Amino acid sequence: MCKANSGSWLVSAALLTLGPIATPGQAQITPDATLPNNSVVLPDGNVLTIDGGTEAGSNLFHSFEDFSIPTGTEAFFNNSLSIENIITRVTGGNFSDIDGLIRANGTANLFLINPNGIQFGPNASLNIGGSFLGSSAESLLFEDGSFYSATQPDASTLLTVSVPVGLQFGANPDRIVNRSIARSSFDSPVPVLPFPLSPNIDLANVGLEVRPDRTLALIGGEIQLAGGNLTASNGQIYLGSVAGEGLVNFAPTLSGWRFEKGDIVNAGNISLSNGSLLNTSGVGGGRVEIVGDTATLRDGRIFALTLGNLNGGGIEIRARELQVTEGSQISTLTLGEGRGGDIRFQVTDSVEFNGLGLENYRLVAGFYLTQGVINPFEAQIALLTGTAGTGDAGDIIIETGKLRLDNGVLGGSTTFGAGNAGNLRVRSNTFELVGSGINNGTILGSTGTGGDINIETDRLTMSSEAGLVSVTPTNGAGGDITIMATESIEMFGSPEAVFDTLISTNAFGLNGRSGNIIIDTQRLSLSGRSVIASSNGSIIGSSLLVSDAGGPGGDVTIRASESISMAGIIREDMELDSFSNIAAQTLNSSPGGNINISTPVLDVRLGLISAASLNDGDAGDITIDAGRVVLEDALVEVSVGAVAFLRDVSATGSAGELNLNADRLVVGRDARVTGLALGSGRAGNLNIAARELVLTDGGSIDASTNSGLGGNLNFKARDIQLRQQSRIETNAGNATGGNIAIDTDTLVALENSDISANSINDRGGQIAIDASGIFGTQFRDAPTPESDITATSALGAEFSGVVRIQTPDVDAASGLVALDGSTLNPSTQIQNSCAAALENRFVITGNGGLAEDPTQFLQPQTVWRDTRLGEIQSHLTLNPTGTEPEEFSVSTEPFVEATGWRTNSRGQIELVAASGNLSYSPWQPHPDCESVSQDSASTQSSGR
Repeated sequence: MCKANSGSWLVSAALLTLGPIATPGQAQITPDATLPNNSVVLPDGNVLTIDGGTEAGSNLFHSFEDFSIPTGTEAFFNNSLSIENIITRVTGGNFSDIDGLIRANGTANLFLINPNGIQFGPNASLNIGGSFLGSSAESLLFEDGSFYSATQPDASTLLTVSVPVGLQFGANPDRIVNRSIARSSFDSPVPVLPFPLSPNIDLANVGLEVRPDRTLALIGGEIQLAGGNLTASNGQIYLGSVAGEGLVNFAPTLSGWRFEKGDIVNAGNISLSNGSLLNTSGVGGGRVEIVGDTATLRDGRIFALTLGNLNGGGIEIRARELQVTEGSQISTLTLGEGRGGDIRFQVTDSVEFNGLGLENYRLVAGFYLTQGVINPFEAQIALLTGTAGTGDAGDIIIETGKLRLDNGVLGGSTTFGAGNAGNLRVRSNTFELVGSGINNGTILGSTGTGGDINIETDRLTMSSEAGLVSVTPTNGAGGDITIMATESIEMFGSPEAVFDTLISTNAFGLNGRSGNIIIDTQRLSLSGRSVIASSNGSIIGSSLLVSDAGGPGGDVTIRASESISMAGIIREDMELDSFSNIAAQTLNSSPGGNINISTPVLDVRLGLISAASLNDGDAGDITIDAGRVVLEDALVEVSVGAVAFLRDVSATGSAGELNLNADRLVVGRDARVTGLALGSGRAGNLNIAARELVLTDGGSIDASTNSGLGGNLNFKARDIQLRQQSRIETNAGNATGGNIAIDTDTLVALENSDISANSINDRGGQIAIDASGIFGTQFRDAPTPESDITATSALGAEFSGVVRIQTPDVDAASGLVALDGSTLNPSTQIQNSCAAALENRFVITGNGGLAEDPTQFLQPQTVWRDTRLGEIQSHLTLNPTGTEPEEFSVSTEPFVEATGWRTNSRGQIELVAASGNLSYSPWQPHPDCESVSQDSASTQSSGR
């Protein structure tokens, strides 16, 4: 006896350890006898009819010790049609295991509350007229303040006629699990979609389903959809997870209940996995709401598709973290006249999407960019609010601390029909886009317009072929892209990549107009194959997609309060498509957009800034306002017939205009600023104003043309330097050379650096230079190996252009002041002891002890040498510079003319006047006037 009891105790302990386990095939619906009028269960084969219960107004209360339904069994609540709410509690210690059918009469709502949890098996289904709420709460609260408790059944003896308004949870709410993939129990129609779904999705497997326009809610500890589905056509699905004590409030509505917007205190986890589906698709596309701590989708899907003329309800997720992986999808596509619902994420910490790999991403994105079509239910598309009907798509709103899309995720709001695409709005501290893309554009065959993309973040990082785009291959206009990043935007591209890392609005079909791009940040950095572009054509790698028809390109506006840096990849096999670039290009007959850049520092190394045309459309303009601009191996172009590495000499559009204002502009190693026209269109005009302009190491600024009108180059700078074969030119092939106007203080051109407006088969252009000083260059009739200024023609000198160089004419008398009074005759002021009869010379060799520069110090000692006499007789010592001079007095005696010299007692030479009491030794005899005259006469007579 004791041995048997011991074994029973061990089995019970094991069961408690493993948790409650239901026995398949065993009905477990047992009333608990806690109501004034208790529930009655009447079995009839596989049908368990539930009668009795206590009615209070329109509420019918049931109470069970156990409530489980095995496979193939039906539990039928036989309520009267006047009942609005069937309120069922489970007071025993077991969870409810339901793998059969729950049915009720009329349109009554069904509440099933079991604090020990609920599990719905693969065959579980519902056939009720109203809404369904399954919960592991302890009590149901009513509007009058009363409650119906499953843990304290005796405390709720006074049953109320009031309506339910809330759920009260205990300290450790148990989980709710759904694995149901049952077919509809009331033959609801299966939506017919114009696009194929993934093979593992079957909308006929509705799982737990309520009738159209009703609510299906699961609210418990942890909510798990492990391969199970929930369906509420045109209705509402609500999932709420509560990890501890808390209250969830709701209010009755015509479609069931409206749950409070506030976050759940002590929220728990919610997961969809193994192909689970939440589906509220219908005439008006219902609503899905998920509230928890962590929401996870692993191969899970949430569809709220609008199939008719009513507006969709949308999808909302409120959590601390949201993770979407393994081909999961969230979609509010509209296929009818109604507007699609919005997708809204309010996630405090992070939202992370992880896709199915970069290869699949490339296949889907490449097919879209080349063919203009895409299946909105491709497994790669994780997030979509699109339209395939006449109704407009909903918006995507994401508010989170960190947003990351990685490993081949596609998302956005796209139009497949006549409706317009929705907008994407992101507000996050950080936004990382890695090998993934968002497109708010249009699909080939649609007529709607693309949606806008608005991003507010501290830091945006894009890499590995990531894209933020609004692509339009149709008549519809593309959406705008606006990015506000308080700290930085960083874009990284790889030369081995199939696609660029890009921010782009692109219209490459029919008459579609590209959207605008607006970027406002502190620091913008582009490296490798990174692109910010608005164009009306498409360039993929080295391939070009261009339509002869098309709308205008959009504008690109970039404001960076600290700096903009652009850097490509340097390799031996480097091509231009390895550059980073900012572009507003036209590849068809419509005009291109403009580029506006404002920043203290613009540093472009292996980069491209292009507002160019490759067709009949006119190129746009570029305006740059910067403190310092440095260009190396870079190209800034407002060209026509040339877009980066592509050329088309048949282009007839005109080049644009460049307006560049900077404190210092450096056009360095092989960099080029150009308004080139390769076709018959006019070359561009370049207007450059800077304090200092430096061209060096092959750098050039030009507005050359082939056969169109030459462009104009206008420079206004304090200093202009051209070094190492740099060039300023408006040369032409079969047209007149362009014009160059330079206004500067100083122009320096060295090392074969030229300024030219030459032409081959027409007249040379005009060059006008107004400078205070010009150094190293001059006008020449023809180019030379020196630094030249030319406006020549290969047709001959008579076809040369005009060169006008204006420098200040210096008048030596300018500024002199006439003095009053007459001037003295110097001959009256000179003592003439005797007339000079011989010619004499005085030669100074070297600097004679003087400094070469007046700012240099004198040497402390200086030696004077008489180079004619050879040996130095004595030294003359000077006072060292910077030492205190000796005191001296100024003699007032009159000066006396020296007549000889002598050596004093210190060995110094003194100049002396003739006197009877002085003895001296002249280096040669001192002649008197008479002897000089005689000597002169004898010299003349001898013929010497």
